[in-house]
Amino acid sequence: MSIYQKIVRTGGRKKPAKSYSWQSVLHEFEAGKGAFVPVNAFNNALRVSFDDVVREGILFETIVHDYDHVCDGVRCKWFARVLKVCGFYVLSEFVGSSTRFWIHLLSDEIYPLGDSMNPIDLKTNIYAPPPNVMSLYHDDLDSFMKKTIDDEMIGELGLSPGYDENKEELVKSRFRVGQRLELLNYATSTEIRVARVQEVCGRRMNVLVTKKDYPGSLPNSEEDRQVQGPGTQFWIDEESFFVFPVGFAAYNNYKLIATEEYIQHTAKITLALMNGQEPEYHPDDVRFADLSREDVDKEKWENMKVGLKFELIDPLAQEFRKLNVASVISLCNSNGYIIVGIDGPDMNDESFPLHIDNVFMFPVGYCEQNNLKLKKPDGYKKSFKWDEYLVAENAQPLQMELFRPTPPQERLDKFQVGMRLEAADMCENQLISPGRISSIHGRIINVNFDGWEETFDELYDIDSHDILPIGWCELHNYVLQHPGRNN
Repeated sequence: MSIYQKIVRTGGRKKPAKSYSWQSVLHEFEAGKGAFVPVNAFNNALRVSFDDVVREGILFETIVHDYDHVCDGVRCKWFARVLKVCGFYVLSEFVGSSTRFWIHLLSDEIYPLGDSMNPIDLKTNIYAPPPNVMSLYHDDLDSFMKKTIDDEMIGELGLSPGYDENKEELVKSRFRVGQRLELLNYATSTEIRVARVQEVCGRRMNVLVTKKDYPGSLPNSEEDRQVQGPGTQFWIDEESFFVFPVGFAAYNNYKLIATEEYIQHTAKITLALMNGQEPEYHPDDVRFADLSREDVDKEKWENMKVGLKFELIDPLAQEFRKLNVASVISLCNSNGYIIVGIDGPDMNDESFPLHIDNVFMFPVGYCEQNNLKLKKPDGYKKSFKWDEYLVAENAQPLQMELFRPTPPQERLDKFQVGMRLEAADMCENQLISPGRISSIHGRIINVNFDGWEETFDELYDIDSHDILPIGWCELHNYVLQHPGRNN
């Protein structure tokens, strides 16, 4: 059985005490059981690409921990080769040895070849093969090292020179604690409130409405999970549809719950934007440029009309196993943004803003083509058929060219039924759990969470930032939930 080495990370968040480990699953993989979604299948789960690193055959240096008890102050290192890649974990083997081990590829104990060759490092680092090899070649270790390098390493690929530099980028964030932004009210989606960044973890951040920014009495945090209180968390990706720059609500005439001072501040921002000027922001403000999205082509945008129909994964729902019939209610002033609602008597009261480049909207007929359930509008008594419904509503479908581009088949093929991953619960978004793909529907995957019945499954577009490679939580010292049956 191979060794499982825990990730070593200096700095960052405190390591959680009760986080699930992939160790047993990885050992099962060695026995031929299971598969994992590759890192490069995801839509930039990290800030930088490690595509040239997470590959079989790559050589690196790492610590030989068998010598820890006798090498006080000195690190004993040896060369290793990646045999298999499972998310961010790699099954590796020491060069010249049969010793195998699992290690997180972004651990601080992974080093490029030649990492310790400068004179300063040579005082605190030595090269030593694993004990089972050392015992065989102890009397002529230099010859063994030379032969190993000549026979097994020369001409092979090592970690790229930018590996360490890219790792440093991981701890950087677009945002910082204390910054303020605008946050869609989860419970009343026709409102936007002011919130503050409480904590940052990779691409994800915990944002909460605070007393400082709220007019009057702050809602009870036990009833409103976006409100700051004992233990409250509202974790989202930095590109979440929930968050907007300071001034978004005012610029788009959206209902804003804020202090009078903030309302006046964003009125000035709106006036500047309308006049084509650069607004004056507070140092804590998340600006429009900080959350900018690529402008939508003007010719395409001319085809965006009120009343156009489409299919929608409701991001504000309590369950995520069906798509809904939805409509464009209005167009925003901000480029690419629209107000959408699910067809039915509550469409306007439960509407919300979305940028057209999102992971929730799909063209008319998507469910039928991809074997998914489409929930008919509340109050609609007939058996639902799109062609009949469009005629009855005197409506047109949203054109294909306005949806997020379809991923290339090569990327779609990287998602296979049975593959493992980590996924944030779209309802309780502070929870990230181990799961596996139970079915595939075009660009949408159905994720079953380990230990939970299929009634708790959730649908994700493959571009969603709420699905992550295995090892993401351990990399960021974020709690990975235990399977449901043990939780």
